[in-house]
Amino acid sequence: MKRRTIILLSISSAVFVFAVACFSTVLYQRRHGDIFKGIEFSASFTDCNGEFLQVFLTSDEKYRIFCPLANFSNEFLEAILLQEDRYFYSHDGVNLVSVVKAAWTTYVKKSRVVGASTITMQAAKLKYNIYTKSVFGKIRQIIMAKYLEMCFSKQQILELYMNLVPVGGNLEGFATGSLYYFHKTVQELNLSETIMLCVLPQNPTKRAPIHNRTSSELIKARKVLFASWLENHPENKDQEIYMDMQMSTFCSFPDEARHFCEMLYRKESVFTRSPLRTSLDLRLQKKSEQVLEKYINQNKNFGLKNGAIVLLDWQNMEVMANIGSASFYDDEIQGQVNATTSKRSPGSTLKPFIYAMAMDQGIIHYSTMLKDTPQAFSEYTPDNYGSVFKGPVKAWFALVDSRNIPAITLAQKLKKPDLYDFMKATGVTRMKNRDYYGLSIVLGSCETTMNELVKMYAIIPNGGVVHELNFTHPSRVDRGKRLLSDESTFIVQKMLEKNIPPYSQKPVSIKDIPIAYKTGTSIGFKDGWSVGIFDRYILCVWVGNFDGQGNNAFIGRQMAAPLLFNLAYSILLDTPKEDLLSERFPSEKLTQVQVCSVSGCLPNENCPTTELAWFIPGVSPIDKCKIHRKVNIDTRTGFRTDETDAPYVKSVVREFWPTDLQELFAQSGFPRIAPPEYPKENQLFDLTKQGFPPHIDSPMTGTDYVFRRTEKSRNKIVLSASSDADTDELLWFCNSDFIARTQRGHQFEWYPEPGQYEITVTDSLGRSDSVYVSIIWED
Repeated sequence: MKRRTIILLSISSAVFVFAVACFSTVLYQRRHGDIFKGIEFSASFTDCNGEFLQVFLTSDEKYRIFCPLANFSNEFLEAILLQEDRYFYSHDGVNLVSVVKAAWTTYVKKSRVVGASTITMQAAKLKYNIYTKSVFGKIRQIIMAKYLEMCFSKQQILELYMNLVPVGGNLEGFATGSLYYFHKTVQELNLSETIMLCVLPQNPTKRAPIHNRTSSELIKARKVLFASWLENHPENKDQEIYMDMQMSTFCSFPDEARHFCEMLYRKESVFTRSPLRTSLDLRLQKKSEQVLEKYINQNKNFGLKNGAIVLLDWQNMEVMANIGSASFYDDEIQGQVNATTSKRSPGSTLKPFIYAMAMDQGIIHYSTMLKDTPQAFSEYTPDNYGSVFKGPVKAWFALVDSRNIPAITLAQKLKKPDLYDFMKATGVTRMKNRDYYGLSIVLGSCETTMNELVKMYAIIPNGGVVHELNFTHPSRVDRGKRLLSDESTFIVQKMLEKNIPPYSQKPVSIKDIPIAYKTGTSIGFKDGWSVGIFDRYILCVWVGNFDGQGNNAFIGRQMAAPLLFNLAYSILLDTPKEDLLSERFPSEKLTQVQVCSVSGCLPNENCPTTELAWFIPGVSPIDKCKIHRKVNIDTRTGFRTDETDAPYVKSVVREFWPTDLQELFAQSGFPRIAPPEYPKENQLFDLTKQGFPPHIDSPMTGTDYVFRRTEKSRNKIVLSASSDADTDELLWFCNSDFIARTQRGHQFEWYPEPGQYEITVTDSLGRSDSVYVSIIWED
């Protein structure tokens, strides 16, 4: 007796504990439970206006797009309840009357298989993957249906069903079916399309349509459901005729911006249950694709097969269009490679940032004269495209004409931050150490992606502040970090606006809208670039091949720039005039000053003409012009004289150019008149501060020269330097020991012994320059 009591108490306790556990579970699920827990939905993406771009398979090889119940129309909900469970809101998960009838017909009479599953039971089957064709499976389905009813509301259960119901093949959920069959969201369906989707779950294998073909089974089922619908909605009688018709179906998902969506798909942080609304504008995306396709077709004869485009709204930093290749599915061009995220040499597209930093550091202003002459920089000896040098050029011209020597000269003069620091600060990834690139970083030796490049260019219209790219919509622009001044970025933008477009004609309606742009070409003609700033957009275009083959036609200015302008003009022409941004105005700190039209320096009293140049007060250099100098000529001898009042003295203004520039003038067919020389005995004034000091072109400072013991005849260093036009002789010294005397523009071959040397050159007026070299023996 006592043992039986103990057993009963134990059973009672276990039952009580189980009941408490069940009650606690139900209570927790009611308050905090997620009915979709453990269910994976497809990563799907829409544009900024909600238009679908891509849908990806789940890990269990299903297409399953989540859609909140609130997004379904009342018409859709009424139709599905009419088809599947008219008493959904009145039963507790199981319709006992229907279950008894179905069991009698199926298992006793065995006349036919009849289902009695409520929506709750179907939801339980789908959620818990229950096999219901056995008695035990059916019992488990009923139990889990009861569990769902206890833990969740009717609305939650209905939402679960609407998102998991099979609608053909590996498609689950009505939102999935709506997109697959009609390329519509469930809110956009008409009554005929709604009826079709509602009858699919009962027999998706036989009823699912194929492209533009509706099976007789589906038509019959639609007519039966519509007949029931008419009992409650006789006003829809006029649509009965459509139930007999074949339906137009796509039977495919939208396939837009594949590279862009795959890029986001790989970012685990962006996965959401609902479709992700991206920053992309499908209208601009398709426009970009059309312009690119047309341009490639027009230039096939030049070997152009591939290209890529990124369009950015620099105000909110949202990517509006993103094309990773000309065709994702074209294996001939390796179309699945994404150029927007691939590291490639940017060529000369980074030069604007060198000029901006040079202005911020007081090295140049808008019109500073820079030398485009052959030069060597330590171990680096760059060249211009076509080996053409243009002599003295204004800073703005050197930038828009993409002169290499001026850009490298400025890069060498930059202090912290330099271009390497700038790129690091903007977030360029996978950069090697500074010494790996050296000065070649100026010409694109540090590879970037298109996304990184548009991010850098957005700094210019954003007044020197760098912001992160936004790939979703709506987005919030981060506070950013200032890397350049508002003044220098304004000037750089004005410089780039002077870059001559590839087309001589511009549409009249947009003729006053400036396009600031820069081009770039990688070494070996593997990549052609053009990046432009217009209105609210940054546009970056690339042409090239993913296999690394070069093509002489892939020159940024000739092949990429026309593509950029084709798309920019198309976008501007489609933008209403009232939506265009107003012109950018300079900050209060920025001003314009008169500079010498020739030298770009502040004018002296001898400069014949001046022009306006942008100037940052307190920062920009304030050197006075040294090119124009007034000299007195003794008309009896033709020599220069310091006399002023004699009747045989004539005053004239002459241009004094360094020897390397004089040589370039002569080579181009426009030699400059050399200023007259002094008689040796008549120099009265100290002229050392008036002209240009000599500049050593060879040897290169900070360089180690390696000599071979077995080749002593070749162990020499060439001494050469450029000098001012007011001197005709240079003196060379090694550690204060005299080496040689050379005439202006001449060289000297020096045969030194191994060691460390300071090489100094002095002109006849005492101005000098020095370099440091090391000479090492090698056996």
